[in-house]
Amino acid sequence: MPALLKALLIIRPHNVAAAVLCVAAGYALGGGGAPWPLLLLSATAVATAAGNVINDWFDRDIDAINKPGRPLPSGAVTGSAAIGLYLLLLALLAVCAALLPPAQGGWIVVWAILLHWYSRTLKRRYLAGNLLVSAVAASGFALGALAAGDSRRGALPALFTFVFVLGRELVKDAEDVRGDRACGARTVPVVSGADRTLVASALIFTVLAAAFPVPYCTGTYGKGYLAAVSGTVIPILAVSAALCFARRAPRAVSILLKLGMFFGVAAFWLGSGRSAG
Repeated sequence: MPALLKALLIIRPHNVAAAVLCVAAGYALGGGGAPWPLLLLSATAVATAAGNVINDWFDRDIDAINKPGRPLPSGAVTGSAAIGLYLLLLALLAVCAALLPPAQGGWIVVWAILLHWYSRTLKRRYLAGNLLVSAVAASGFALGALAAGDSRRGALPALFTFVFVLGRELVKDAEDVRGDRACGARTVPVVSGADRTLVASALIFTVLAAAFPVPYCTGTYGKGYLAAVSGTVIPILAVSAALCFARRAPRAVSILLKLGMFFGVAAFWLGSGRSAG
């Protein structure tokens, strides 16, 4: 892999894209239209990228065991370069936050603070880091809906996203248990065992698969939403649950769920039309 591409991976472009899409979908759900809130979407991208960079910096010892190909342990990015990039992103974020309406700017700043706290401390504490990351990821829908003028319309997708991300975070921790244990992290799999963690994730995915059609059945979202979740999200959750119940392939499950996140955002975006059932 070219060194430049490896260096770019420190911002985790797929995570940045997912965060931006959550806010954009929340904006659509809240009834927003043209012009799109480009400054808010840019601030979301910068805040997410900054959080990913500082996470890699604090996790460099763990990644040296679990993911030696990551930019820092592989040497594609130096520690000082990562900190420099992080500070640059924070400066850009401060400019964006100052230009945004106070509620939106404050929200973005709180995100940055929480993501730093997660990377420095909470990630290595039992369940606390999982809950925080899930909350930050889910709140993108509420932030987008707030920008459109009706934050309540972001609540339902935020709830589903919180549970979805929590399940995926547990799977990722089960995948990374060797390095976490070696570096003294007290994650759920380290304390409770990887097998139990995967079973807990499987239960989460099973409940979610059953719950995803409910917004259609209640008339909240229309046929576009139902078609999207039935053809993508629910099968992904079913396969993920089966693999987790079998205590198999956490890496494959994590990748599969990453795709599921994008499909889920698309489904809720389609739901913004709320076509008749």
